Amino acid sequence: MENVRKRRGSDPHSTAGVCKENAPKKERRPFHFDLWLCLTLQNWVLDFGRPIAMIVLPLEWFPLNKPSVGDYFHMIYNVVAPFLLLKLMERAPRPVPHTAVHLCIITFVMGASIHLVGDSINHRLILSGYQLHLSVRENPIIKDLKPASLIDSFELLYFYDEHLGHLMWYIPFFIIVLIYFRACFSDSDHQEKMPLSGWLLLGPSSLYYWYLATEAQITGLFLLAFLAMFTEGSAAALEMAKFFTPAQISEFKECFALYDKKQKSKIESKDLITVMRCLGTSPTLGEIERHLQVHKIGKTGEVDFSTFLIMMHRQMQQEDPKNEILEAFRMTDKQKKGQIQAAELRAKLTTLGEKLTNKEVDDLFKEANIKSNGVINYEAFTQMVTLPPVDY
Repeated sequence: MENVRKRRGSDPHSTAGVCKENAPKKERRPFHFDLWLCLTLQNWVLDFGRPIAMIVLPLEWFPLNKPSVGDYFHMIYNVVAPFLLLKLMERAPRPVPHTAVHLCIITFVMGASIHLVGDSINHRLILSGYQLHLSVRENPIIKDLKPASLIDSFELLYFYDEHLGHLMWYIPFFIIVLIYFRACFSDSDHQEKMPLSGWLLLGPSSLYYWYLATEAQITGLFLLAFLAMFTEGSAAALEMAKFFTPAQISEFKECFALYDKKQKSKIESKDLITVMRCLGTSPTLGEIERHLQVHKIGKTGEVDFSTFLIMMHRQMQQEDPKNEILEAFRMTDKQKKGQIQAAELRAKLTTLGEKLTNKEVDDLFKEANIKSNGVINYEAFTQMVTLPPVDY
């Protein structure tokens, strides 16, 4: 009986046995030390170093109607930072939504430029006696300005600098960071150790963002970005757990990763049938085409792991042996009585599909307590033969 249940997976020509042997070799993901070093340097030199440069070369040394050293630092930052972010996106392990990235970069540049203008004027007002602890209308150098609409103009300037400029600068920045690291997510069993160069850059980078967070400039955004990356991983895990057990998911990941040639957590459409057959299913070319059409993936496209899980779930449902056997019985049960003659069943088992020997049929009937000239309730029979073998 156990041999009968296992027969479906005993094909000596199955791809499961040679899945790992035929799998392409994977490329190792590089750590982009050059980009991360440049990002760290521009954060410390152009952003953190800007007020230090203004102490060394104070504003009084420059004409008030001309840019100061701090303004030049800010201008260079506004050019270098978006360029480095774009280069970082180009090297993302997996494809990123380019439209979202470009909109974020444009907004980032606009916000940083607005802040540049507002911050430059703010420093000159402070030099002229502006008191930061007071509101615009309460400041001695502004409250008596005529006409009164000038005060409104200064309030608008501070709104652009302290609110709109910062929001348009920091929010797109963290969205870009979120998009990049989301594209870097990998399965836990395929993660690699961080290189020494990465650990060396982690210290100064962490210190820089800690400095920004303690200034209360990005605390909320930092927490939101962290939460978004955490929930992204949790949502993917919940989606997987909906269909399969952890052991199944682990097995699927292992085989899927063997054909993830570029380590982008995706496989090519042409490899889908091989991977699915490696995992014990038997999809036809037509079924593979339907899976791809449902998810609007072309024959030269790529399938990510979450989509692959959905395809596997549907394929396994289609290949459920219990439903297949019942459907075959119902097609021959013209009177819809739910029964079949033992002699007729023997004839089908020994002549159709994966043919059984008479001895195997005898063993099957004996275990099911079926007489050779009796009548069989095929639903109960199907329930019995599709039970998993006892694990001793």
